[in-house]
Amino acid sequence: MRNTQAAIVLCLAYIIGLLVTFNPWVRWGLIVVAIPMAWVLPRIWKKSPNWQLLAIAIAIAASATFYLELRVPQLAANDISKYIPATAERGTAQFTIVQGTVDSYPHVTRNQNSQFWLNATQLNEIQGDGVRPADVSKVVSGRVYVTVPLQSGTGLQPGVEVSITGTLYLPQANANPGGFSFRNYLSQSGGFAGMRGVQLRVPDESQTQKWSWGKLRQRIAAAQVRWLDVPAGPLVTAMVLGADAVDLPFDLRDRFVRVGLAHALAASGFQVSLILNAILTLTRKRLSVVGQFNSGVAALLIFLCLTGFQPAVVRSVVMGMAVLIALRTKRQIEPLSSLFMAGTLLLIVNPLWVWDIGFELSFLATLGLIVTVEPLQKKLDWLPPTIADLVTVPLAASIWTLPIQLYVFKVFPVFSLPANILTSPLISIISIGGAIGASVGAIFPIAGSAISWLLYLPSQLLIGIVDIFNYLPGASLSVGQIGLWQLFGLYGIILGVWVMPKWQKNWQSAAGISILLVIIPLAIWKTSELQITALASNNSPGEKLGHQILVIEDRGQAILVNTGNESVARFIVLPFLQQQAIDRIDTAIDFNRDLSALNSWQTLTQTIQIQNFFSIGGESSDPGTTKFQSLPVKKALKFDRVEITNVQINPAIFRIDIPEFKQTWLVIGDSKVDKAQIAIDLDQIAPVHTLYWHGGKLTDRSIAKINPKVAIAATANPDPETVKLLEKNKVRVYYTGRDGAIQWTPSGEFKPYLEEERL
Repeated sequence: MRNTQAAIVLCLAYIIGLLVTFNPWVRWGLIVVAIPMAWVLPRIWKKSPNWQLLAIAIAIAASATFYLELRVPQLAANDISKYIPATAERGTAQFTIVQGTVDSYPHVTRNQNSQFWLNATQLNEIQGDGVRPADVSKVVSGRVYVTVPLQSGTGLQPGVEVSITGTLYLPQANANPGGFSFRNYLSQSGGFAGMRGVQLRVPDESQTQKWSWGKLRQRIAAAQVRWLDVPAGPLVTAMVLGADAVDLPFDLRDRFVRVGLAHALAASGFQVSLILNAILTLTRKRLSVVGQFNSGVAALLIFLCLTGFQPAVVRSVVMGMAVLIALRTKRQIEPLSSLFMAGTLLLIVNPLWVWDIGFELSFLATLGLIVTVEPLQKKLDWLPPTIADLVTVPLAASIWTLPIQLYVFKVFPVFSLPANILTSPLISIISIGGAIGASVGAIFPIAGSAISWLLYLPSQLLIGIVDIFNYLPGASLSVGQIGLWQLFGLYGIILGVWVMPKWQKNWQSAAGISILLVIIPLAIWKTSELQITALASNNSPGEKLGHQILVIEDRGQAILVNTGNESVARFIVLPFLQQQAIDRIDTAIDFNRDLSALNSWQTLTQTIQIQNFFSIGGESSDPGTTKFQSLPVKKALKFDRVEITNVQINPAIFRIDIPEFKQTWLVIGDSKVDKAQIAIDLDQIAPVHTLYWHGGKLTDRSIAKINPKVAIAATANPDPETVKLLEKNKVRVYYTGRDGAIQWTPSGEFKPYLEEERL
């Protein structure tokens, strides 16, 4: 028991050491606090490890912080990102040819392109960047995030040498609160450059014909899709091999995630336990212990190769290996210490996995099953055992994963527990049947298709249940960005209930405190909030101006102006709304009801409820589209402390007034005509404090009439003459494409998001 406790303490110290590297102050603060605690804790807690063990744990944690820094990918001297010209950063396409070796299997993106990683070896510039002539050829290195037309990526597999023609680019930092940092994602994967390919050539076609695990995976997927069709076929494959092993339709994946069933699409411990149970059952009377061990190891390794070495699967396979070793050596395995040692072993091999959300959720869910299921079953002993298992297993996993889910995704899936309870039998049936169908289909595709066809009704029923929960009002609740202190507090309470008997007896109080820990700060903030945020959206290729997107928050009321295109709505607007704990838009205003705008609003309404739609361009008459009302000219929409008045239709111009804080904004949208400044009716314009415009040309007469103190351009490349005129008039100018999102608060400050990130 003492050895087990020591192993857990040391493994936990290593994991904590990796986790605190996100902030140097937290790292050194933890070490400073931990040293006196190592001396105090054994004196106040009888079950505490001795001070010698705690001292070793502190040393391991400190070493882990430096070890992770050593393993962070670094730029090589000839990394391809160093040769991306300055014109690429300014949005000017310069075509190049990059040669290299494919380093991953291709996946379909939401834009229906094929994406894969490339190990670059040679770069050829087709044309110069306007400053210097083209460089014919140079030897390079580094991983490149590549997207090519969907058909071009067909048949690719790791190891294939390719030549790609397209444009290179540097990944952008996250420019908006709550947004996704593409730059961080690439750097954690060892890449510092991206490429939009328009043409892909494989010099030696015979390379794509070689046998590979990917081809076997495709054979299994094809067998299950043949008679199940889409989406049931990819769903069954994903539930057996994981969503990363098959191109699951994004709309189906999103529906599972929204109701808290993302784990059903991830290959991990459940599939490993099925494989081990099947192998041990089939071989128990036929093979010796050594034969059982060898069969189990072979089955787990095959499963690992088929799934593509996903972190959660690797962790599960390592634990499965521990079970087989215990069987082989005739020793009893201790699940908790095995989990920590398996996790630590993997994080020694690749410490960057500590930031992989799939690995984190898999580890925490397994921890919950080990330490929390049994206490929950004792509390629910009045239920039949089968029903109690259906409740306790998802509940135990949810307790341990919920805090990190709230911190990362900022959303609470309200119906997660009932959805898990109802779908648990179906998930088991489909996983077991899918595994059998996959095993047979790998050898006899038609037979595998026939077996998989038997899962048609269960898979359709599962999709139906997921859709029902998705359509229920309030299926998800945005809680906003919880702080680190809240995250640590929640896990502190969970750990206290786990290790302290007194806390276990008062678990209701612990649960109540946890809820208040999240709700009270959110409620206090919502009752007093007032801010205006101009979100940043990078110009799409070929676009001169960016998208004008404005979010106004006023004591729980939310006004959203524009959503950009579908991609902007999904990856910029929606994450920001969730980060701000906005579940409902009270008023939505759209400048121009074109097709991309309509699609983006529909994307948003799948998750966010919108009460009132207004369009400056007039009412919508098409019954098949989103219903817009016309925003009346010169008539104010009044909210708590904010008033919005439509000034002009083309170009779209409206005024925002906040009388309590003497703040006025003038918003000038892009015009349908060629020269926006000619269409502006200056007689309707009054001086304002803040100008938010599309970034195009404005005349000196318009600027003099508006007379702003602050100007915000919704682009990275505003008209230089307009900027000079503004600066000549001592106007402070922000570019959302350069400074990121710009936020105004009642303090009078304008906060550029990227400037805060640099600090």
